[in-house]
Amino acid sequence: MSDLIMMALLFSANGAATAVGMIGLNGNSHAQWHKVCYIFTRYCHQGAASVSMSFLGSFAFLWLVIFAILNLHKKST
Repeated sequence: MSDLIMMALLFSANGAATAVGMIGLNGNSHAQWHKVCYIFTRYCHQGAASVSMSFLGSFAFLWLVIFAILNLHKKST
C-alpha cells in the first residue's frame, strides 16, 4: 500500500514540475510572469531533460509496483 501512495506522490510531483516548466516556457499573463526560456535557454533545456527523466523513472517505478503486485498474486494462489 505504501508503494501506491509513493507512486501517487511521485506522479503528482512530476505534474507540478511540468506545470512550473510550462510557466517558465510560456509565462502567465494573469500573474504578470514573463517568459523565462527565451532569456535562460540552458535552464529550460536542463529543466525539460530533468522532467522527462523523472517521468521515465516514474514509469519504471510503476512497472516495479505492477510486477510486485503480480508476484504477490502468484504466491497467494
